[in-house]
Amino acid sequence: MQVAIITGGGAGMGFAVAQRLAQEGWFTVIVDVNEYQGQKTVEKLGNNAVFKKANVTIYSEQSSVFEETFIEYGRVDFVFANAGIAGKADFYDIVNYWPPAAPSMTVQDVNLTGVVYSAYLAMHYMRRNTKPGGVLVMTASAASIYSSPDLPLYTAAKHGVLGLMRSMSERLRQDGIRVNCILPGAIRTTLHSADTWSQFGTRDFTPIEEVVGAIMDLVHDPNATGRAMEISAGEVFDRKQPEYCNDTMARIMRGISYEASE
Repeated sequence: MQVAIITGGGAGMGFAVAQRLAQEGWFTVIVDVNEYQGQKTVEKLGNNAVFKKANVTIYSEQSSVFEETFIEYGRVDFVFANAGIAGKADFYDIVNYWPPAAPSMTVQDVNLTGVVYSAYLAMHYMRRNTKPGGVLVMTASAASIYSSPDLPLYTAAKHGVLGLMRSMSERLRQDGIRVNCILPGAIRTTLHSADTWSQFGTRDFTPIEEVVGAIMDLVHDPNATGRAMEISAGEVFDRKQPEYCNDTMARIMRGISYEASE
């Protein structure tokens, strides 16, 4: 039996992926900060899942989930680092006092720091498998590659997730760990309120089933690593890393010393 850990698994994409995994015979650990929602999800999944409460921004809580999972089930095959929140926060608000108070960093903490913790732990526990290896998929966003002026901190965090994925995927090939991410557009989930969705037209939304399909393709394709799959309104695009501007930049970014190249 293969074992998966899904953060933000109590609703939305996390729950939808857990349902697909259950159909395929996986056992899934649902991780969510909302205990009521998480328990309801596990009830729907039956014997194919268990719930563990954790705030993804607190490293000790995430590490406890991974350690308990490994002790109880002996392996971690797939991690879906999916927990996330949206919000404009107070970044652009006009202030009437000086110096301005620090902006809320909750969006960055959940969407980037939480994913970094999940990815770091996935790496170490997948190395610990009897046969080292596994699959890590991170939830990034279309905001990972485009500007989103109304969501500057969300956009910054999601750019960070994409960079994390691309960097980790190259280093972890040697460990048999495949690292990918998804870049979805607008999806109807509990991430946003009904008022937020009213600004979009019906055809703007991407059916969640299409996102789940893209994720499962990444899980099942033994050659899929370092891939960033943009998903929007029925279309899927494999977004490649931009070409290096010259050989010097390639050496710098890839950590190759000048001396070694001469």
